[in-house]
Amino acid sequence: MREIKFRGKRLDNNTQTGPADGWVTGFYYQGLCEGEVRHFIASYPCVWEVDPATVGQYTGMKDKNTRKVYEGDVLTDKFESVGVVEWQNGCFVVNFGDVDVFQISDCFDDSYQMWVIGNIHDNPEMLKGDE
Repeated sequence: MREIKFRGKRLDNNTQTGPADGWVTGFYYQGLCEGEVRHFIASYPCVWEVDPATVGQYTGMKDKNTRKVYEGDVLTDKFESVGVVEWQNGCFVVNFGDVDVFQISDCFDDSYQMWVIGNIHDNPEMLKGDE
């Protein structure tokens, strides 16, 4: 069974309350605060409010450098193909734009390895105008 966790970008920029890059991981939930739906990621003992547009789920896969792969990550391979991790039709896929879409498990076997080079929120330029 894979680990269920999420990643999101904190709304505050205070490096004393979380990682300097702003990304936090843990349990994702929504709460109603003063009549407004707000989004949070909790990792004991901390809770951070996050931008809901940046929330992505952990795929259960690690890249060739053992980095955890999340929805929204931008991946590349030895052929310099660039793809984005997405949730489609009930599974995680790597979307290579107009070329192909592969189930994520096919991108991390012994013969074909990919690695994370960024994400669609911090590095939209990596998509070369595809989105």
